[in-house]
This record gives sequence, C-alpha cells and structure tokens, in this order.
Amino acid sequence: MAIYKGKPTKDGRIYFFRVKYKTLYGDVKDYSSQKYKTKKEAEHEEMLFKLDNEKRNKSGISLTFEDIYNEYMLKHSKEIKPQTVSRTNDLFKHLESIKSIKINDFSLAKYNLFRKGLESKNLSVDRSNKILALLRKLISYSNKYYNTNDHILKFIDNFKSVNKFKKEMKFFTYDEYKKFDSVIDALDYKVFFMVLYFLGLRQGEAQSLIWKDIDFDKATISISKTLTTKIKGERWTISTPKTTSSIDVLPIPKNVLKWLKKLNNKAKEYKNYSDDWFVFGCIEPFKETTICKKKNEYCKLAGVKQIRIHDFRHSCASFLINNGANVVLVSKYLRHSKVSITLDTYSHLYESELKNITKKIESLF
Repeated sequence: MAIYKGKPTKDGRIYFFRVKYKTLYGDVKDYSSQKYKTKKEAEHEEMLFKLDNEKRNKSGISLTFEDIYNEYMLKHSKEIKPQTVSRTNDLFKHLESIKSIKINDFSLAKYNLFRKGLESKNLSVDRSNKILALLRKLISYSNKYYNTNDHILKFIDNFKSVNKFKKEMKFFTYDEYKKFDSVIDALDYKVFFMVLYFLGLRQGEAQSLIWKDIDFDKATISISKTLTTKIKGERWTISTPKTTSSIDVLPIPKNVLKWLKKLNNKAKEYKNYSDDWFVFGCIEPFKETTICKKKNEYCKLAGVKQIRIHDFRHSCASFLINNGANVVLVSKYLRHSKVSITLDTYSHLYESELKNITKKIESLF
C-alpha cells in the first residue's frame, strides 16, 4: 500500500495515497489522492480507486458513441437550458454514421471517413465545427469516466474558411426595409419587424417581450429573456438570453415607440388585458414558423430579396454603421459581450470608413 503523510490540513487530514496505474492501452498514469484523517481510511480509498479503475477499463471496452451520448446528456441535461438540449440533440443527428461504433475502435481512418461525410453535407463552417466540438466532448467524457482511448483527439481539427460568414450575411438597406414595411398590413407584425430592424433584437428576445418590459414614460425597453417554441413537448419555453451581456435596457427611438403605443392601445381593447401579455401575440407568443412564413410573404410582395430573420439584426448593424455609429456604440447597442465580436462580424461594413481615414491622412501631405 502506497500511503504517505503530508502537511496537515486545517481540519487535521494528513494521509494520502499515490498510485501508478495502467490504462487499457498500456499508458502509465500517476494519481495522488486527497488527504484523509487516518491511514486506514486512506488505504480503504486506495482500494476503492483500484477497483473502480478496473471496472472502468472493463466496461469501457464495449461503449459506443451512442452509449456515451445518452449518459452525457442524462448527466448534463439538468444543468443546461432546454434550447441547448434540443440543439445538442440536433447536432448528434450528424453523428448518425458513427453512433454504433465503439469509441475504442474509432480509428483515424474511421474519423477521416466521417469527416468527409460531414464535408459532403455542405453545412456552414460554424455548424460543422459545433458537430466536431460535440464529438470531442464525447470522447473526452468517455476517457475521463471509462478510461477509453482519446488518442484521436489530436487529429480532430476545426474546419476553416476565410470570411465565410461575412459572405453569407445578408441585410436590408433602409430603402429595402421601407419597401418591406410598406406591404405589411397587420399591425402586430409591422411592429415586430420594426423592433427587429431598429432595435436589433434577436427573434427569441422579441418573442418573449411582455408589456411590462416596456416603459413608455422613459421610452426604454428591458431585454432580459428569450423564447423558443422548438422544444419538443412544450408550447414555448422562456429562459435567460444567449449571454449575460444580452441583458440590458435600451432606449426606444420615437418612431418605434409611436407604433408600440398603437399596438399597446389595440391590446388594451380586450377586457382581460394584462401587462403580462406578450407584446407580440397577446396571450400566446408568435410562433417561429409563422414569423418565417409572414416574412417570406412580405418579401415577395415587396419585391425585395429574401433574408433570414436573424439578418434583421445584421440589418440593424448596417443601418447604425451607415449612419456614423462607431464600433463601440454598435457593440453596446447589439449587446455583444466583446467589441471584438462586433469587429469580427461587421468589419467589412467599416471598409468605407477606413478609406475615409486614408483620405484624411493623405490630405495632410
């Protein structure tokens, strides 16, 4: 028994064990335990550690990616948002081709075959890398708890594409937005898209708004939550926003405030009106599928290009930048966690500003 004495802790624990053990693949690893009050207790814990390690080595032999995924989600599902659970399940669908493979049998050749299959799906770089991130998590989790092989991790590199996101980005110019807005005959949808365009809210943030979130006297809007209707078995789910920086109070432009008041007055016509009602939808929030359907219809009627719902947020950024807002202000308005995120996303929109700076420098000589 390799039991040692160390410097006593504040509560009198002094004994610990240190062992060298072999993994299933013959690798030798060192382990030093926490401290215990008695030598007998340390010896007991050392025995349990050795037994547990033997169990991990044996049980890890037959574990598949699907086995580990099910355990991983069971352990973490209570710690993460329902939306994240749903998104992770969607990502795992892309591991369908390897889910029955034993993690110990996941060779470089099998990984390369999987990667080629992933490339053939023509997914975005961001989504492809999220799938690879999930793959890495499962392999690391299996190695941590079952001592399975994790050697393949050093070969799993992210996909790279220069400025791919920027090329895919679409947005409405102000003139295009005006054409789009001109064909909307439903007051609630007119205001909904107005809030997306001029305030830069994410779709879920706009869906989750209730009348209490709007202070008409101060002309401010409180953004503290987000909503999704994609969680299986739930009509809708409300949770905290994407990041803590997304929680903020924004000033409302006068033209937007005017239309919000019109919508609020219309809602108040109902006898059972409550300021806990959703701004967009009253008793029940707008559905994501309906929002997309309406957007497509209005784009077609207006004769403008089709953009995604999230592109209204990009449109807001473009509108701000074209009207002279500096990057710090845009970052604050869009509630990015870092100014660098704004720069990385919208640097191409600042190219004309860079040219103006160059002209100013040249004028000095």
